[in-house]
Amino acid sequence: MQHSSLDQNPARLVIFVSCLFVLIFAAFAAAQDNYEIKKFEIEGVRRVSKDALREALATRSGSWYNRFLFWRHEPLFSTEEFQRDLRRIVEFYQREGFFHARIDSHEIDADDKKQHVRLRVKIAEDQPTQILDFQLAGTEVPRVDQLFRIVKSNLKPGDRLRAVVLRNTQVALAVDLTNHGFPFAGVETQVKRDEISKTAIVVFRINPGPASVFGDVQVTGASRISPRTIRDELPFEPGQVFNQSKLIEAQQRVYRLELFQYVSIRAATAAKQNGEIPIEIRVREAPARTLKIGVGYGTEELFRGTINFRRRNFLGGARRLDTEVKYSDLEPGRAQARIFQPHFFDAKTGLILSPFYLRHDEKTFRPREKIYSLRSFGGELVAQRQFNLYTNAFVRYRLESSKVIPGTAQFDSLRMQIPRTYRKASWGVGWLYNSSRPLFSPTRGRYYALQLDYSGPLSEFYSFSTQFHYVKTTLEARMYREAAPNAVVMAYRLKLGSLEVLDDPSNLAPLEERFYSGGSSSVRGWQRSKLGPHLGETPIGGKSLLEGSVEARFKLYKSFGAALFVDFGNVWETSLTYKLDEIRYATGWGLRYDTPIGPIRLDAARKSNLEAPIDKHRWEFYLSVGQAF
Repeated sequence: MQHSSLDQNPARLVIFVSCLFVLIFAAFAAAQDNYEIKKFEIEGVRRVSKDALREALATRSGSWYNRFLFWRHEPLFSTEEFQRDLRRIVEFYQREGFFHARIDSHEIDADDKKQHVRLRVKIAEDQPTQILDFQLAGTEVPRVDQLFRIVKSNLKPGDRLRAVVLRNTQVALAVDLTNHGFPFAGVETQVKRDEISKTAIVVFRINPGPASVFGDVQVTGASRISPRTIRDELPFEPGQVFNQSKLIEAQQRVYRLELFQYVSIRAATAAKQNGEIPIEIRVREAPARTLKIGVGYGTEELFRGTINFRRRNFLGGARRLDTEVKYSDLEPGRAQARIFQPHFFDAKTGLILSPFYLRHDEKTFRPREKIYSLRSFGGELVAQRQFNLYTNAFVRYRLESSKVIPGTAQFDSLRMQIPRTYRKASWGVGWLYNSSRPLFSPTRGRYYALQLDYSGPLSEFYSFSTQFHYVKTTLEARMYREAAPNAVVMAYRLKLGSLEVLDDPSNLAPLEERFYSGGSSSVRGWQRSKLGPHLGETPIGGKSLLEGSVEARFKLYKSFGAALFVDFGNVWETSLTYKLDEIRYATGWGLRYDTPIGPIRLDAARKSNLEAPIDKHRWEFYLSVGQAF
């Protein structure tokens, strides 16, 4: 009797059957290529992030909100990509420390009539490999204690052996050495795994390379602007220990001067001599003068126009002169100049001198009748300090003289409570943290702002006395995060304010310092400044403010988007008063069209309840440029 080679070699039989199964599966699955994926279930995920696992895969089911966006199609199934994803799942688990994880089963449920598929994958995770110990290896390793602290802050015995943690630790060690005089340092990671005990010893092998210092600084590309101006912004000097982070900081400082279109700062490591690394700075200067003219339209300001002029390197010393003239229905006259002096005391601090003239008309909305006109002129001096990329603070001193001109009979009773003309001197301090990105339409990051203003005897300047004594505090927080990548952004905002009148609590604060609420960038659902205390139908502002918003921003098609939002808030007559039962709510929706300067925004908002006689309309509509917050 003759036997086939398959009968004689069981291993070949197993391989043959496996290949036959794969071919049959591929032939079956290929028939469902380009079917819509209705559902993709992954079972057995217990000890890793299911969201992170799905992000690592190419095969995805449609999002829940697709059912509301009828013009968007579900993702299409690909047999080849699904097979790759089965391997990606195993690779993902290995990176997470599960070296014995496997695919227990997978199913493709196809509906040929509706041409869609439902996928199901079941995973057996098994036990992970844990870190038993870690070591540093190498000859003449510098900063050993600090390097050990870096490792201990990332790795601990008993932790799961995760590739991302090892990589981050390796990078952190290299960065520490690069920032302390060893720019040629190399770090390698070795892992010794015990398959039986499922433990591992991690060894970081370090080659520090030669120690280095900063060398000479060469500046190219500067013609009108002195190279010394650029060198003054550098946080290092030749001969100091080399630090790569100082180069990044230097580039940010020079670019923040707003004098250059392009800034590049690099270490010429190939030209290193005697431990000194030359620094090359290349810049491209921006035009010395810039003129911008803009026009626009909004439901609050109606037609508006602005003219902005900038003179760079004004009178030398990297100074900037900015002037702005604006006209709109609410501000029929505004002119302001701003002179910025960098490197005041040090490279992180700048000084700003800003004279201004402002005419502001407060008007009713329907019909648009002037209630009063506020005309102010004066100036302010601001010292501003940039602590890092996201954080800055300022101290400000402001002098101004104002005049209130009644516009209608509605203002008569209000006019009796404030002087027709007055002076105001005030100190202000503020702190800002802003990591939200991108600039005009954030999708991630946070924003925190705190500002404190004081007007009183300590702010008076010689014979320039102030007629109002108060302390005003404003706190605002915003947060942005992607609920669905490149599709849905959740935005949150909360704002608190308090105005405390000093000396006599019955004294009034100036109209422009009081809190108002309502409008396209406030509590939508109410006209501008119409939410809060009134005299008749005239808003007079208050001394306490609470506002908040929750907004879901959807990407529809290319540059088009939409939003659903809930706004809430109110203004109270007394300071530090926040009555939650008096909070007013508005819900609404909006459309967006992205532009380089921010989205064109159309919002419709509905009041939760009407308060007669002020609230005469349930719905309010807004057209403007830029996100609400």
